Amino acid sequence: MINQPTPDLDFTELFDSLNETRTELLPQHFQKAARLSKSIPLLQQRWQVYLCALGVLGFEEWLRERTTDLEIETDSASIWQPAYANLCSAACNIRVGNFKICLLTASNFMNEHSVPFAVFDTPDFIANFYVLMQVKEEQNLVAFSGFINYEQFWNYQESEGLQINSDWTYSIPQTWLNSDANTLLLNLRCLDANAIQLPLATPVRENDVMVLQQRLTRLKSQLQTRHPWELLTISEGRTLLSNPDLINWLYKSATPSPLQPLINVGTWFNNQMDTVAQELGWMLMPLPAFSQLRSLQIRSLQEAFEQIRGSLEERGVDIPTTARGAFQDLESEAGTLRLYAITWVLSSTSENPEWMLLIALGSHPEGEIPRSFQLEVCDETQQLFLQSLQNTTQGILYAQVVGNWGEKFWVTVTIDDEFVFEIPPFGLELSEN
Repeated sequence: MINQPTPDLDFTELFDSLNETRTELLPQHFQKAARLSKSIPLLQQRWQVYLCALGVLGFEEWLRERTTDLEIETDSASIWQPAYANLCSAACNIRVGNFKICLLTASNFMNEHSVPFAVFDTPDFIANFYVLMQVKEEQNLVAFSGFINYEQFWNYQESEGLQINSDWTYSIPQTWLNSDANTLLLNLRCLDANAIQLPLATPVRENDVMVLQQRLTRLKSQLQTRHPWELLTISEGRTLLSNPDLINWLYKSATPSPLQPLINVGTWFNNQMDTVAQELGWMLMPLPAFSQLRSLQIRSLQEAFEQIRGSLEERGVDIPTTARGAFQDLESEAGTLRLYAITWVLSSTSENPEWMLLIALGSHPEGEIPRSFQLEVCDETQQLFLQSLQNTTQGILYAQVVGNWGEKFWVTVTIDDEFVFEIPPFGLELSEN
């Protein structure tokens, strides 16, 4: 009624047309946004959360510069809760007077904006008004860009048949937004609080929550490196975003522990095993296993490893005689696998010394063979390797990664899509002796 959509605009000139709606960002705004972004586990999400935090702080300044009769409360906004911000880079549950505001941000002027579907579909996040702020952080500026109310969005959604994208967003045209800031202020001052009806929350079925909890547990190793929308369906996303306990559980699972133990492969070069590896049941590979020597004591182990070596050599992987390694048996109800970790130094004299970690995963020479298994290797920021083997009677899975001194690698093994083994990170710390 009061809010009308924006006519077609020249988006390359839009920012210049918003001079009257610009607000300058202050140093403390950047500091607060940066602190928040550091609490987000997924690096890909940090930038969006950073921009959204700047948008909230800029919107607060913008509103206070233009009115003294409207109370604004942003402390309870979802963006300041890392567990929620990690999933939804929008600021829900802002209060302006009697209205709920959801603040959206963009750094570039486009014909369409990607908006998390949860802000329209999840009752805990739904708002009376959705306000878009353009953030030009390199210019220390934000500017009001447009708004739409909840009922108008759903009218558009129904008439246009808008669908949720695979990354859990709606693509909303800029022309759906009203670019008149004075109209928004008039709405906030004069509109009755009940003029825009919001839906009531409906309870999520306990069985859906339980099933999703089990699925998330199986996917736990991937949550530190991949967005939930890469792993879950949209239906599962609805369940997740409607359950605070699951949201908090996912955040804790995606956040690496700062005190995580380390398997130090550097001790292997002295034919020793560090405490962490010992406690987890790792066994050093006997030195002759890396040469052509034979002995009765190590025949069984060497024959098993020679099969792995032969398979690797067929794929062009040569293990030098200076390499050292260890293995661990992974036992499950579905079967037993043997995980080999082999390492050698590539360069110790250059400015950037490097080391090689070779991970090989195959069936146990004496145990029952599972139907399938999967090998995943990650560093601190991203997934480096992910492969599955469906026919476990043939072949192995292996991954090679190169690290600098101090770099760590995480290995996860999944058997039959059910049994997950998360290995503490491998690192190389050489003794000074």
